[in-house]
Amino acid sequence: MVVYISGGCKNGKSSIAEKIAYSLKEDNKPFYYIATMSPLDEEDKKRIIKHKKDREHLFFETIEIPTNIREIEKKCNLEGTFLIDSMTALLANEMFINNEVIDDAYKNIINDLLYIIPKMKNVIIVSDYIFSDSIKYDSITNKYKKGLAFIDRRCAKISDILIEVCYNNIIVHKGRERVEEIKLC
Repeated sequence: MVVYISGGCKNGKSSIAEKIAYSLKEDNKPFYYIATMSPLDEEDKKRIIKHKKDREHLFFETIEIPTNIREIEKKCNLEGTFLIDSMTALLANEMFINNEVIDDAYKNIINDLLYIIPKMKNVIIVSDYIFSDSIKYDSITNKYKKGLAFIDRRCAKISDILIEVCYNNIIVHKGRERVEEIKLC
């Protein structure tokens, strides 16, 4: 099963994704949290420590993959359940390397996802919905937003369930009939 979750920043997406992952977890099968955040400063490091502590009770095996998401295949048993958090961080990591902007980073990510997702038993993917403001951004930020939108659209297309989270409210845009299976709503 492929579940794609998007929504605004700090709206409860990760905790909902964790609940979904836990509900899909199968006995005697691996249970992975694929962390894509690459810490840039002390605040990021503290945030990572807090997130790990917050999910200790779920018993995920945390695997750090800040770039090249296809590495999941080499590091994990694909028969398990995966929570990938987040596309937003993954794109930033792959698009901004050594003070260079990699314009087609989003294409590499989608190619990797389209390669790996069909091989996975269960995957829950988290992204941020960053497209609704009316602020005029510089060209680099606009490239990032367009890249993330491309990833979101492609992942939405291949997902079984598509969820938007808005202030901890769950809006099911696709797969409403399958939501019962994950004991969420």
